[in-house]
Amino acid sequence: VPEGQRIEFRIGINLGDVVVEDDGDIYGDGVNVAARLENIAEPGAVYISRAVRDFVDGTPELVPEDLGERELKNIARPVQVFRIR
Repeated sequence: VPEGQRIEFRIGINLGDVVVEDDGDIYGDGVNVAARLENIAEPGAVYISRAVRDFVDGTPELVPEDLGERELKNIARPVQVFRIR
């Protein structure tokens, strides 16, 4: 597909508490941090939090690149961010 016609996604993944309401809406720290990671990721990238990195540690297919701690909008504490290569 030519570059100008591609759809490139940004993906943010986090582990945390999630609340599911009767109407299907979801919210909580798990969702909020994942959404903020998605916002700061460049097109085509997958960003994960330290919690996810720790969970998948040792998986040879995943090579996380440490991007350091980031202040994320409306998140009380800095989040250590990793990019999956």
